[in-house]
Amino acid sequence: MKVDVAWSPTEINRFITIGTDVQLYEVEDVTERNVKPPGISISENTFANVISTSSEHQYLKCYSWYPKFDHPFLLALGLANGRVVLESLDPMGSRDADLAGREFVPKQNRACNCVAWNTVDPNIIVSGLEKYRGDNCIYVWDVSRSAYSSSGIDVVTNYDRRSVFPLDASNTGKPLLELGTSESIQSVRWFRNNPKLFACGMNLKHLRLYDTRDGSKHHESTSTTTKAVYNLCVDPEVEHRMASSVDNLLVLWDVRNFEKPVATVNQSKPVLKLSWSPTRSGLLAVLCKDSPTINLFDIQSPAGSDEVEPAVVERNLQPYPSNSIMSFAWHPSHENRMMTISQNNELLDYIIFDRITLNWSPTSEIVWTFGRKVLQSLDSRDEFYDRLNDISVKMRKRACQGYGLTMSKLWLNCELADDPGLHGVWMWLDLVKSVAEADTKKKSSHRQQHAKYEGVHSVICGDNGNDNQSENKKVQWIGINTTECNITKYTSDERERALQLCGWSGDDPNTFVQFLDRLELDGQYTRAATIAVFHLEIRNAIKILTKGALSKNYKGTLDLHTVAMGLAGYTTERTALWREVSNSLKATLTDPYLRAMFAFLTVEDANYEEILNDKNIAVQDRLAFACYYLNDKKISDFLEQLRKQMTETGNLDGVLLTGLTNDGLSLIQRYVDTTGDVQTASLIVLHTLPSLVWKDPRAQAWVYSYRSLLDTWKLWKPRAMFDVNWFSKNSSATKPTQQVFVSCNFCRRSVSNYFQFKNLSTGQRFNQAPVISSNRKINCCPSCRKPLPRCALCLCHMGTPSGLHWQRQIDTGPDRKKLTDFSNWLTWCQTCRHGGHSGHILEWFKHHNECPVTGCMCKCMSLDATAKLESEMSC
Repeated sequence: MKVDVAWSPTEINRFITIGTDVQLYEVEDVTERNVKPPGISISENTFANVISTSSEHQYLKCYSWYPKFDHPFLLALGLANGRVVLESLDPMGSRDADLAGREFVPKQNRACNCVAWNTVDPNIIVSGLEKYRGDNCIYVWDVSRSAYSSSGIDVVTNYDRRSVFPLDASNTGKPLLELGTSESIQSVRWFRNNPKLFACGMNLKHLRLYDTRDGSKHHESTSTTTKAVYNLCVDPEVEHRMASSVDNLLVLWDVRNFEKPVATVNQSKPVLKLSWSPTRSGLLAVLCKDSPTINLFDIQSPAGSDEVEPAVVERNLQPYPSNSIMSFAWHPSHENRMMTISQNNELLDYIIFDRITLNWSPTSEIVWTFGRKVLQSLDSRDEFYDRLNDISVKMRKRACQGYGLTMSKLWLNCELADDPGLHGVWMWLDLVKSVAEADTKKKSSHRQQHAKYEGVHSVICGDNGNDNQSENKKVQWIGINTTECNITKYTSDERERALQLCGWSGDDPNTFVQFLDRLELDGQYTRAATIAVFHLEIRNAIKILTKGALSKNYKGTLDLHTVAMGLAGYTTERTALWREVSNSLKATLTDPYLRAMFAFLTVEDANYEEILNDKNIAVQDRLAFACYYLNDKKISDFLEQLRKQMTETGNLDGVLLTGLTNDGLSLIQRYVDTTGDVQTASLIVLHTLPSLVWKDPRAQAWVYSYRSLLDTWKLWKPRAMFDVNWFSKNSSATKPTQQVFVSCNFCRRSVSNYFQFKNLSTGQRFNQAPVISSNRKINCCPSCRKPLPRCALCLCHMGTPSGLHWQRQIDTGPDRKKLTDFSNWLTWCQTCRHGGHSGHILEWFKHHNECPVTGCMCKCMSLDATAKLESEMSC
């Protein structure tokens, strides 16, 4: 027999190898052991030890392992002389004593090609022999009833009443069945769940199914003509599916339609072994001769149709780097586990890494599987998502917290965003809102028109790119005794407005002090001190640094006392030692604002490039500094360069520079492309309404995507809040039509005046609109004129003038008014469908709980949610 390997069908940690002898191995898992155990290493975590060996049978041709737990070490061995021998590999030699050593001998000696235990009734075994004229090739034996011993004396055992075959008690030395006269058999397999049916490959030209039914003298067979009679195997999960082979051809069969094969697959070399996976439906392993790989065929049958040819997906496994594979065996219970043996007898406990099925839900739950087992399920609560930095998780969390819907104080959204990169845009929106309110008080209509979307670039350079002329003047340090006025400051109305957008509040001393106080409360002492120095208030800067050094709110590492002491020695003399030392040591400062402070104090020839190009300084501070100390030409070049840089990188801080212009939308689009944050982009558009920005296709795409996301996440309240703010601010946006209405029982159309006359606001001429009286009641359906249901109390047909009332106006067009006579509204119980006028129903249920209709036992009032709440509150 060729070298083969097989797992035990009952013991998960035992397998055998078969060649010149039969060896039984026991597998030990050493995952949690630190000491290397004795034995053969078959994988990184498993070792195998030989626990039993049998070398008595030198002419072994085939074998089959006993399928039940009562004899876990028992093998049926088919020999070259046709005999079937029961061999036990029990190391103790006691568990299989009643069956071990028995032999089942045919009438004529010839090779036994195949042997197989019945998987349901383990007392039954079938053997297949070579052809002999006048003799049968298929023998079915009952190992519990009769057998031949090696000495030739008959051994009779007790009759097993559980056997599924008809046994003749007087026939003690013969097989139960003999089939296939003058024929040969190449392979045989029992069906796993059918104890009466087995399949055979016979005569090198037939596949046959034999049904051994109770009490039948003639055993029916179904056959098909094919040369693929070798390596016959039945799918254990789908028993009407079989596979067989011949030479290089793999053939799939369906026993329900046995006339022709379901599919045929050509292989590059002769097929050596076929085996269906016992744990995965439709997974067939194929080994070819002298091949270093095992081919896996996943047979995927179309759902609901057996007539369509199944799809066959092929994969290749290569357990060994270079050696050919002699044989393999699926593990009976561990999914995707396989034992292989190479050409040089190397054993390998091989795990097949299956294709992983991944599913990602809209609420960021990831589930992936390994075959039939769920490996892991992750959601946004796991630390894994923190490392992923998934923007969808952030957006969903922000939406639940009301992000972007805080309308009164927009800067509070900075805290909800929990992203430093978004602080600038929300501060800008808050500043624009405050500037707009200030302009409203000043009744500046021109400023009010552009307050919603203007940026520093459009304010300074103008909408057409024309530079605005500014005035320059020499300024002195505040609180320092010096007569030098070598610092030039530029002022204009446009620069003043840009400073307001940047938050520096221009030259207003009160708002400037409040601005510095707010920075101190936030712990930004170095930034506050630097801005004070930029305003030439060096004494104020020293006080801020001293206060920061004593505050627990300061989060920096520098000693602010030392910095304040160094700042106190400032002098305007260019040749002073302080200036020389400060200029050489400023590069060692780690705080960007302190570096900017000393760069400003030691600047030569008004060259502020070191401050303006420092990306660690906030954009609004660099823009405000440029508005103070750059002339018209330099500030124009600086703003244009910074605008291009911000747009290319998608930095939202650049919105302060561009505003909500076309450049601003391009910047936001670049931000969305980089981060996927359509939430912030949509909220920026929301808070700049009313404007024409929402008509841009990019803005509409952001809003549509964000609303769709909220629907997908089932966040109905944030979606409703967004829509309310969107349509209340944007009067030109198309509002959704009414979707809930009372319909007629007969024609199913609305009985409301609103649907009857709503087209008057859009399509008809105003002077043609009919005048509808506010007292008019509609007691019948406006479409089919059938009467409406009666009120359960007054028994009058229900009807109401509620809805939308249109009146013709000559100058302003149709005037729409809502009729609010609630007592005439229609209302009904959602359970029994009885109802009436609202006023009547309310009066009834003040004193009753049951339905007012005679004979109806519905407790309408007890089912009302409002009534339940009121009763609970009263208790």
